[in-house]
Amino acid sequence: MRALTIPTYDPQIVYQECINSIQRDCNLRARLNEVTDKIVDAAMDYEQKAKAQLLYSIPQNNCKNDEIALGEVTKKELKDVYSLHMVERAKPARAIYDSLLSQSHLGKCPFCGFGQASTLDHYLPKAKYPQFSVLPFNLVPSCKDCNTGKSTAIATTAEGQSLHPYFDHQNFIDDQWLHAEVIQTTPAIIRFFVKAPEHWDDISKTRVQSHFKAFNLASRYSLEAGNQLACLRYSLVDFHKLRGINGIRQHLTIEAQSYSSLHSNSWQTAMFQALVASDWYCDGGFQL
Repeated sequence: MRALTIPTYDPQIVYQECINSIQRDCNLRARLNEVTDKIVDAAMDYEQKAKAQLLYSIPQNNCKNDEIALGEVTKKELKDVYSLHMVERAKPARAIYDSLLSQSHLGKCPFCGFGQASTLDHYLPKAKYPQFSVLPFNLVPSCKDCNTGKSTAIATTAEGQSLHPYFDHQNFIDDQWLHAEVIQTTPAIIRFFVKAPEHWDDISKTRVQSHFKAFNLASRYSLEAGNQLACLRYSLVDFHKLRGINGIRQHLTIEAQSYSSLHSNSWQTAMFQALVASDWYCDGGFQL
């Protein structure tokens, strides 16, 4: 997971920018205007709970799309504020959408760390939390795989929450919890797993597990690693001829340290550490 700076957009201004683009349906615009205070109150509650890692405690809205969700506004109408008045390229609020999307570091998805951030993900899905449809704090740049492929389960406990790029920083970023091991097959396979530091509290330990599972990172990282190993094979053959097993391990150690200095929990950091630790791989397993 990659940390992102919390958006500085005022939730009320964003909401107003969206609904002000409604021109033909004056009744809809009026009804959406009437719930502005409720939207702002919900945004404040979201931010407070996100900072306390308590987003799971916000009640879900299980009404149907055509049923009233807030004031005199239906769930579908609240959701459409996003899909019709923020995502649409011809709408003024599209500039906010693009700005939020551009906050991803080097264009990479913060949830997985390697996919291209090409869309905005609702951390709390608008299907269950329509009041947060255009809340900047709830819109996270992500790749399509993370946005559409994540688990549909919604956390109902503190430990079940996946990591939030805007709010879950510090130990989740600084301490290493993603690890890997080499499986001695032909060709070699990298198995990724989560092992949080012992000094972490139990909730934090379980949360990184939840994040790892929700975004299917074990198989996705393993696939990326397989491609990297295929590329590594040719350079390592030359290193082995020149410097033997020690040269191989020294080269892999440098790579591991380089990736770790950038991101403690990147799949590359975990992979190169696993390669360094594998005598089998360093002593010729890379050639199989």
